[in-house]
Amino acid sequence: MPPQPPDVEVVSVHGMDGQLPASHSKDPLNLTMPMTAVGIKELHGRSPSSPNHSPNEIGLDDNTFRQASAVSATPIPSSLLVPASSTSSEVAKSFGLKSSHVSIWKKGAWILFTMGIFLLPYIVLKACFHIQVSAGAWQTSVTYGMLMALDFMAVISFSALNRRKVNNRVKKRDPHWVGMSTGILAVGYREDPILWEGCLKSLRAVRYQRNQRVMLVVDGNETQDEYMAQVFMKVFESQGAAIFRPDFLCMDRQANDKDRQDLVRQIAYHPGPVCVMQPHRGKRSAMYTGFAVLLQQGIESVVVTDSDTYLDPHVCRELAFALAESPIVGAATGDVRIYNTGTWVSFLSSLRYWFAFNLERGAQSYHSVVNCVSGPLGIYRMSIVSEVMDNWVRQSFLGVLCTYGDDRHLTNLVLREGFKVKFSHYAICYTDTPIRFIAWVTQQTRWSKSFFREIPIQLGCMHLHSPWMTYALLYQLVYPMMMIYNLVNCIYFGTGSQISWWLVSIVFVGILKTAYAIRVTGDKKFFFTTIYGFLYMLGYVPAKIFAALTLYDNSWGTSARLIRNFTQLQNYIAPVTWGSILFFGIFHNPARYTQHAPLAEGQSPPIFSDAFVVQALLVFALAYIVAFFWYFIRTGILTRDFKRDFTYEELFESTESYVNIDGGKRKVARFEV
Repeated sequence: MPPQPPDVEVVSVHGMDGQLPASHSKDPLNLTMPMTAVGIKELHGRSPSSPNHSPNEIGLDDNTFRQASAVSATPIPSSLLVPASSTSSEVAKSFGLKSSHVSIWKKGAWILFTMGIFLLPYIVLKACFHIQVSAGAWQTSVTYGMLMALDFMAVISFSALNRRKVNNRVKKRDPHWVGMSTGILAVGYREDPILWEGCLKSLRAVRYQRNQRVMLVVDGNETQDEYMAQVFMKVFESQGAAIFRPDFLCMDRQANDKDRQDLVRQIAYHPGPVCVMQPHRGKRSAMYTGFAVLLQQGIESVVVTDSDTYLDPHVCRELAFALAESPIVGAATGDVRIYNTGTWVSFLSSLRYWFAFNLERGAQSYHSVVNCVSGPLGIYRMSIVSEVMDNWVRQSFLGVLCTYGDDRHLTNLVLREGFKVKFSHYAICYTDTPIRFIAWVTQQTRWSKSFFREIPIQLGCMHLHSPWMTYALLYQLVYPMMMIYNLVNCIYFGTGSQISWWLVSIVFVGILKTAYAIRVTGDKKFFFTTIYGFLYMLGYVPAKIFAALTLYDNSWGTSARLIRNFTQLQNYIAPVTWGSILFFGIFHNPARYTQHAPLAEGQSPPIFSDAFVVQALLVFALAYIVAFFWYFIRTGILTRDFKRDFTYEELFESTESYVNIDGGKRKVARFEV
């Protein structure tokens, strides 16, 4: 057992030395509440992104863990405890911020300001240069497609160079390499019990000699949260697990506060896995508690993950190896994949995830400027976290505390300090994604808000990093707007041939992506990459617009996984409005689409006639549909291997694992847990 800090009592728990001492059984301050299943059956709703699971499905009943109690820090005087309140007004006042949401007139002013930003380029060009903005000829769509293709080729090139660089480093690595010490920090709030148990099993299976801490922080300590403590003890009961139940938050106390120091020392010096159940305040407050503990323990880096994520057993080693590339590498992320691909929305999202990480972040990693260390999988140097964690947890926008976007903001703070951020495709995890369209749009809206909110920080540190950081930011900001302009322009003012050329350019880039993904992974599911374009246009585009217009709204748009309500009107505003615009544009004048684009005076006809383009597009669409029905549905590959939900046991504990790094066969017997 490690040395004990002075004046702090550490109590052994079930799985180490037997029962708790009698002095801790009564728990007069209610800091060590016995774990029972009270309230579990009161949980309502089901996970929108996973099967309908209840706590009873994993063997939790009223008699479970009656003798598995919890340890606490040194008793804290009740007069010093912060009330377990999570109201935004009390939190905001404690930080010197506004105690209410953004006022209505400020919301209206922000919307008008954002609309002005969107229209400003058109107004300036129209007023100063008398430029006539029209549908244009077929060259407009072709030019748009060429720009997409050029960007894609650049991203492919840099991501391939980064993959080669990482592969070479791994090949030269000593088989018994051990780097910096790590601690795993997972946070959650009323998670689906099946997903929560799978997450904990993956943490238990992590294989890295210098991983010195497994810490879970539950963002809630009410009766409805007790099942998460029970699942934790079920998974870690043989490893000396302990549960701490403070009635205050570390983020509310100064670093030199005695009560905070006592709690942090108690947790840091406990030798086994630890679960902290604290008052509900949000993900950042939970992560802040974990950071404070890991700093006290002297751990060099923290691996962060979510409660619905399954980690590769070697993920700590691979992420630590990514940091070991250079002392100026401050953070790194890995390949985040999707396990619940049972619906078209989640299945197409899984394809998008592969491109987002292996291509986009891969290209950024070659220049050491990954702009977002994903929440489900990331590692940070604790020396940097200690410098930025206070500013990070107190981030505000328009005077209101920020809730979502914790991962992107922490990444940008690392970049602002001048450190580099990397990506390694050897670090793998599987996570959950929304399975319903509206839930997916809500998620994209939240992520887009985070992106817009972080732009000033990225602008302030661009001079410290590669020009690719500037290019990536501009492309992510401008490309959706270019796509919106081309789409609306073609639908409302274009002809059939112009729309055909626009679709050809989109399909061409989709084919390039499909070919590259299949070449790298050997996975035929990427045949469906082009179909993601429809999900992008119908869901991501309105989410981007709605995010910019409502950036003042700091709510998640969703609540706890077991109590989510996706019937809120605001979640439907963006997709319904955007769909109405497209529907009206397509059907307001069908006769226009039978016309061909007129040639300007002195303009030579295009190489391919409009009629040829339309016919070729129809033939391609027909061939695509035939291939789809014949190969993927008739053979059953789609149902058997692609569109299905994978459990933790299927991914990591079965003889044939579906985890694949280097792109060989899809099933690789790689993990023995």
